[in-house]
Parts: sequence; C-alpha cells; structure tokens
Amino acid sequence: MEHLEKTINGRNFCFLNLEALEPDERGSLPENCAQEKHVCLSLSHLDKLPLFPATEALYLTGGIPDPAGMAALYAAKSLKLLVLDYEETDSDEDGIRLDLLPQLEYVLSRSNLNICRLDEARGTTIEVRNFWRGGKPVKISLAPGIELARRQFFVFLSTEGEGAAAVKIMEILNPIQAALNKMDKRYSSKLDSIAIIPLCVSDPTVPERRYVSLKKRYADLRLRIDWDAFCRATPGQRQQLCRENILASSAYIAKKDDSFLLKEFLADIAAVTD
Repeated sequence: MEHLEKTINGRNFCFLNLEALEPDERGSLPENCAQEKHVCLSLSHLDKLPLFPATEALYLTGGIPDPAGMAALYAAKSLKLLVLDYEETDSDEDGIRLDLLPQLEYVLSRSNLNICRLDEARGTTIEVRNFWRGGKPVKISLAPGIELARRQFFVFLSTEGEGAAAVKIMEILNPIQAALNKMDKRYSSKLDSIAIIPLCVSDPTVPERRYVSLKKRYADLRLRIDWDAFCRATPGQRQQLCRENILASSAYIAKKDDSFLLKEFLADIAAVTD
C-alpha cells in the first residue's frame, strides 16, 4: 500500500493513499486498514471513509463530492485534523462546514473558499494558504482569522515557482507588493481580492490557472513565466518578465470584471516598477 508523507503543523504524518490505488483495488482493502488513523482520499471517494472508522487525520484531494461522501465526513467523530489540498470548489454547497465537525483541532486549506460556517466553529486552529502576512501563510485561531481575512490588501503577489527561480521572482515581487500595500487601493467593486501568482517551474505540463469568480469575489491568476527563459535572463529581463506577467494577469481579470480599474492598476504598477 502506498503512503503519502506530509509535515503539517510541525508534525510528520504518513497517510494511507487510497488515490494511488486502481478503482478495482479500493473494494478489496486488507482488514487491518480499518485501523489506519491517517488516510488520504479525494472528495469523489469520501464515501469510502467509513472503511476507516479510526481516522484521526484526513488528507483530501480534489474531486466532486456526493451527499453520501459528505455525510460520511460529518459522521467521522474521531477526526481531529483535516487537510484540504485542492483549489477552490465551484459551489458554496461543496464547502466543508466546520460547524458540523466541532471535534476538529486543526484545519489546513489551500483557500478560505473551501471551508464555510467559520463563525459557528469553536476551538479550531485554521491555516489558510491564500491568506498571507509578512511573506508567510497565516496560521490563525478562528475569530482573529475572520477579522484578518477582511483586512487583507486587495492585491496579493506571490509565485508558484521552483528553486532559485522562486527566490528571484519573490525578490522582484516583494517591493512591488510593499508599494501597493502602502497605496492600499481597491481596484474593483465586484472583487474583494486578487492574487497574481506567476507560475515558473521546469515541468511545462503544470497547468496555468485563470480563476475569476464574481460570486465569490476573488481572483487567482497563475500565468506561466517560461522556466528556461527566466533562468537564462539578466536581472533586468527577469524584472520585465514578472511585470509582463502582472500585466497579462490583470488584463484577464478586466475581461471578466467590468468594474476592474485596469488603467489605474497598470499606472500604479508602472509607477512602482519604473
């Protein structure tokens, strides 16, 4: 059986990875699997969770949950730690209701949009990877987290990068982020925040991301910077590649959000990068 090793909240976990199994193998698990306390499942396979009644830590990957799967999740009374390792769900109904999991001690999620009923949960520590402060993901207790989320700056810059490229991109983006934070402007009446996160990795098959949701009032753009070109570029060329990525990302947002002040945003970017 394949396992997935992860460090979460300073602890090492070894999750039994059911997603590594072929479909016909999931129905014939060894009897001792029922004693597994750390399990990795997709949202689509949550209905398999009752096979693991001792589960204390659950690592969830992407998929489409059905009512039986969600019911199995909310019935898992021994569950203490929950990891939501997938992008934003497409509907509010797919969000994990923390009020139905009062026994949880720790939640780690890629996005605040994957969890709901925050104000009805108690005693849970939540780490949300799309809230940042001081260049680090924010780890927060519940009530302060809600307030902090409302105080986030409108523009968030980061990178989905690899090795030295990621470091060099952040060296370029951090001063831009600091300057935009000082301006503290909202460039849209229909969005509460936008994340522009250049993608720069050696694997060309890693997909870009173009997500703009007026319903959820959030945008997440991860357009590619060519890895080879960036690694060969001079410092000035790298600066230009990052700037072009920001401009292309903001232009895409403007196509989806007619209230987005594209000219003003581009003027501010030009002012802080020239």
